[in-house]
Amino acid sequence: MLPLGKFYKLLIALALFVAALLVLDLEAVGNPATRHLYSNSLDFLMVLLAALASSDAARRSQGYTRQLWTLLAIALFLETLAQAITTYYQRFVPGSSYMPIPSDILFFVWAAPVFMMFLPAADEKSRGWDWLRILDFAQIAIVAITAYLYFFYSPSKWLASASDLPRQILILYIVRDAILSAGFFFRFRSSASPGLRSFSLGLFIVFLLAVVSDADFLLTLKTSLGAASWGDFLFLFPCLAVIFLAAASPRHGQASIGEPVSRFGDLAVTNGFPVVIPLLVLFMGRAIAIDQVALAWIAVSASFLCSAVRLILTNRKQRRVSEELLETERALVRSEHLLSSAFRSSPDGFAINVFPDGPYLDVNEGFTRLTGYSREEVLNKTPLELNLWTEPARRAEVLFHLSEGKEVRNIDFTFRTKSGLLRTGQLSGTLLDLNGRRCALVVVRDITDQHRAVDALRESEERFRSFVENLHVGIVSSSPIGEILYANPAALNLFDLRLEQVTGKMLIDLHLEPVREDGSVLPDSEGLIPTVVASRRPIHNRVVGWRHLQSKMTIWTLLDAVPQFNSSGEVTNILVSLTDLSEQRRATEALRESEERFRTLVRDVHVGVVLSGPDATFEFANQAALNMFNVAEDQVIGRTAQKLGFTPIDEHGREIPDFDRPVPTVLRTRRPVRQTTMGWRIPGVPEIVWIFGNAIPQFNPDGSILRVISSFTDITDLKNAERAIHQLSTELLKLQDEERRRIGRELHDGMAQTVLAVNLSLAQLRQSAQPLNEASHRSLEKARELLQQMSREIRTLSYLLHPPLLDDLGLVSALKEYVNGFSERSGIETSLELLTSFRRLPQIAETAFFRITQESLANIQRHSGSKRAQVVLREDPECVALEITDFGSGMIVPANGTPHRGQPRLGVGIPGMRERMAQLGGSLEIDSSAAGTTVRARILFSAPVLKDSIYDASLHPDRG
Repeated sequence: MLPLGKFYKLLIALALFVAALLVLDLEAVGNPATRHLYSNSLDFLMVLLAALASSDAARRSQGYTRQLWTLLAIALFLETLAQAITTYYQRFVPGSSYMPIPSDILFFVWAAPVFMMFLPAADEKSRGWDWLRILDFAQIAIVAITAYLYFFYSPSKWLASASDLPRQILILYIVRDAILSAGFFFRFRSSASPGLRSFSLGLFIVFLLAVVSDADFLLTLKTSLGAASWGDFLFLFPCLAVIFLAAASPRHGQASIGEPVSRFGDLAVTNGFPVVIPLLVLFMGRAIAIDQVALAWIAVSASFLCSAVRLILTNRKQRRVSEELLETERALVRSEHLLSSAFRSSPDGFAINVFPDGPYLDVNEGFTRLTGYSREEVLNKTPLELNLWTEPARRAEVLFHLSEGKEVRNIDFTFRTKSGLLRTGQLSGTLLDLNGRRCALVVVRDITDQHRAVDALRESEERFRSFVENLHVGIVSSSPIGEILYANPAALNLFDLRLEQVTGKMLIDLHLEPVREDGSVLPDSEGLIPTVVASRRPIHNRVVGWRHLQSKMTIWTLLDAVPQFNSSGEVTNILVSLTDLSEQRRATEALRESEERFRTLVRDVHVGVVLSGPDATFEFANQAALNMFNVAEDQVIGRTAQKLGFTPIDEHGREIPDFDRPVPTVLRTRRPVRQTTMGWRIPGVPEIVWIFGNAIPQFNPDGSILRVISSFTDITDLKNAERAIHQLSTELLKLQDEERRRIGRELHDGMAQTVLAVNLSLAQLRQSAQPLNEASHRSLEKARELLQQMSREIRTLSYLLHPPLLDDLGLVSALKEYVNGFSERSGIETSLELLTSFRRLPQIAETAFFRITQESLANIQRHSGSKRAQVVLREDPECVALEITDFGSGMIVPANGTPHRGQPRLGVGIPGMRERMAQLGGSLEIDSSAAGTTVRARILFSAPVLKDSIYDASLHPDRG
């Protein structure tokens, strides 16, 4: 199928239409004169269409191809004119078919441009008119006209044989067209240019069809002369062939027709035409002069004038060519010198070797540097001997191209150096003749680094492409007018679109409308692309929403837009990155609502909430916290508790150091502080504010502490109630101790004395004069033993209820006596460790320590199963401490002192011991394991019971 344009489609359609009309004319028109007029007119139209096709082919071509088509177009236009004149004469001049008319000359002259196609190509580089080519045309035309005059225009001949001259003219046409057909066939067979071969084959067919048409006219001359015939239809076929040949001719940039190389043609045009043509015209002019002297002289004069002018122009051209040859020779000498210098000094490798596998004749330093061989090692060696090629197939390809006479340019290949290292080179080469030997000149450039750079660039581009394709951030490339050139999958997924839907489209085509953060529409003048193009600067971190005009759904994005410039500084495209903020916007809205709810909750909740910054300054305090401390918000924001004069204290009333306070502790340890009870002394407020709460850190994304959130409950009333309970408990314990003291004294002073009196009475009875029988004596002794046992138990019970030494001599003496008695009574080896000196404590404190010792030793006896116990009383710089330790099986004691199910109650129990310590501002700790149990009771000297009491500092005389 021919690659036809619209023009040629129209020409072919018109040509076929003309042929159809001609067939209709021959079959349907009855009037011979009208039929003849129509056939001549249609033949004229067909030749005109062929001339137009040739003219367009010349316009579309270049070089030698244009020259050939131009000559063919001129020939056809001359034939068109001849056909028009013939049509006129045969229609309006009777008997014109048997008389000479002007068109006969044109039918001879129109072939002159065709004969000129066999002449050497004209100089395309010359400016203005090519007068040599014009003179060639004039000489050929003069010969044609003279021949016509010589053979046919003699009046005597027309008078003598008018009916035979058309036959002779047709025979001459057949000979002419046959010569042209043979010439083009010879050129088709001998030409090496594919384009010229195709063109010659086409014209061979054209003139062969012309021979057939002329032969048909010759055979039907009697019937067709002066009338329409099927020969007129055959006359259309050469023109149709020209139209199809023009339609198939190559366009600009495609393969053109190569110029024929013919030394004979150049010699004939240069030396033959100026001599042969005037002589030929002179010979024919001599015969013409018999009837037409003036025409003969005009033809001879014109021929000799054209030859003279051509000789002059040829001489001038040859002289110019000689000068150019001399200049070319000098330039060649300079070029050889430059080439030699370039050959020697070029960084590229140059080598000359006998083609194809001969030895190297010469190499430059670049070649030795590339291969690693010295010049002496390379010369007279073949490439195969040096083992330079690593790819035999590549080498064979290069040799094939060179053997075909083609130049090899920029072919990449891999070669091996002397050290065995593989390098990448770029090879160019050509064949040249040196002293009769065909040699190859090869240039090799080392492109190893360039090749690696290209590979690295390709890998980088591939990584970048893969990165962009797989990036979670949307990337869009837009033209300066807003057309989308590219969008990566992330951007397409963001808007639920496909690449083919967005490429080349504007935002309005995608039904997207940009909006500001407040929801208002962004005007076109403030749009992203116009702003970047106008300012020529990038835009960063702009939040833009994209509202779909149909669904009204808005997609929020964070945009960056960066302009890209070409070498002339013009904006070529804009790269836009889009980060989806829709979820973040929804999360922000939800967070805002949550914060509002939290703010309302925090504002109205009865629990105090305080936010402290990294420097411990107050950032926020809710109304409950402000009410607890009786302060206003503006008094506390931006200040610390220390600057406000607030003093924190622990449960024992001691001031808490700065580093142990909850907020500094959280800032230091980065961990929350939970379930802390503390009091605050507030200036101007007599009552301590007690709180119970937590302090929790809040972190920044980088891991640093943003703030500390403190939440607490006012437990002042609870502490007051607890203090009242403690006071009541203290009073109860005091009453209990006083009652024990009273009962113990009554037992000692009353019942013990009574038992002693009864025992004495029984002793007197035994010593009485009246003797007792054996049974009475035994009963009396038994009664005395029971009374003695009762006396001991009464004294023990009295001591246990309240040892008299505790009031008289103090805790140390009481513990010594009690521990010794406990060891005797229980059989448990109990040791007592005391300091060499120990001051007297307030009575309530000594009583508490003694009762804790009593309870602990009683528990050891009842439950531990230990054979050893240890009591340690010491006075540290900060406190007085008592420790009771056993080495038994241990026990499980909960924090509140309540025993677990299945365990016996431990006397007054652990709650009683804790209560005694709590009412004194002390503490009780119990450590129990499988190795034993330790009870620790401590009272700090800072506690009110020791701090506010004056006790005896004298040493006990019996301590040792």
